[in-house]
Amino acid sequence: MEKKYIQSKPHLLDLDKSSRKIPTQTFYVGIYLFKQRFLCHKGITLGELLTGTLIASVIINLGFMGFSWCRQMYLQDQQSNDVNQTLRNVFEVVGSDIRQAGEGFAEDPNFPSLVISENSGNSEIGIRRSLLTGSLPVCRQVVSGTSDAVVVVDATGSVAGCDVIDEDNNGWPDNLDSWRDYRISNGATIRAFIYDGTGNGEFFEYTGEGTFATDGSSVTPSPDVVASASITTDSHTWENTYEANGSSRIYLIEERRYRLRNNNLELIIDDEESQTSSIVGNLESFKVIAHIQQDLSADSSQRYTCTVIPPEDSTSCDANLPNPYVWSQIRFIEIKPKVSISDTSSSSVETEQSQKVFPRNILNY
Repeated sequence: MEKKYIQSKPHLLDLDKSSRKIPTQTFYVGIYLFKQRFLCHKGITLGELLTGTLIASVIINLGFMGFSWCRQMYLQDQQSNDVNQTLRNVFEVVGSDIRQAGEGFAEDPNFPSLVISENSGNSEIGIRRSLLTGSLPVCRQVVSGTSDAVVVVDATGSVAGCDVIDEDNNGWPDNLDSWRDYRISNGATIRAFIYDGTGNGEFFEYTGEGTFATDGSSVTPSPDVVASASITTDSHTWENTYEANGSSRIYLIEERRYRLRNNNLELIIDDEESQTSSIVGNLESFKVIAHIQQDLSADSSQRYTCTVIPPEDSTSCDANLPNPYVWSQIRFIEIKPKVSISDTSSSSVETEQSQKVFPRNILNY
């Protein structure tokens, strides 16, 4: 049956054979063309090599330029951020202290709550505030060149504020008793400042108290016994004379001083050099300018800028002040730091900015 079917349809067998030959022929043609194209050529020409090398170089250079540009932009952004952060730190730290200047000195508008000086083209600023409410009067003259104790209570004299007041009846004059408690609770020896009311003053170490009877003899404090009292020092020699006229007074103050050294802004508290703190680095310069307003007449005034406070000579301000300087004449303090920051490629960014700060305690006067 099967044989008969094959014989009756031979054309189908022929068609089947031809269809099986086509893939084989195509395969051999492909092999031939491959040999002709690739195996018969021994290499590429010099021109093709140079062209390929040039194109590759261009692509690599473009990639490197793009990378360098991105890196440079990143470094510049980083430098700008560092500069802005450094300036912000200066303004926040120094500006905050300036705003607190004069705290506790409301009774004396002449007190030098801010002291500005110059050192090697840069500014140093001392900012003072009271640690203890109130002050002690100088009840007997303190003479320069001596090391005498300072009499701060004297019922036998006529200076205002020197009377003995002992409301708690413990024998100690009340104003001196509060100072004594503060001294003992803060290490037995503390730093005090004596001031003559006209701009002159000095720091000294306050070490103890003395109480005396009417005849000047030393007595132990008890009710109605003490007629005068003094504060003692560590044999401090007085630089100035302080009159017993109601203007000379003694304060317990903290002084925070800022200066630029080796491109670092440093903070020194109460002149303790051993405890100097570095606050901000990368500063090229640090300048502080006081803007002062003084009356010229009953209906006019003038602004002045001073780089030294209190003024020392004609170069301290942009013009000689027509009236004696007092710190309550300050309108604002201008801080001008210059920052310079370098990156690893030795490029640097320099920026100088300024900020105006108002000592708020001036409003007390």
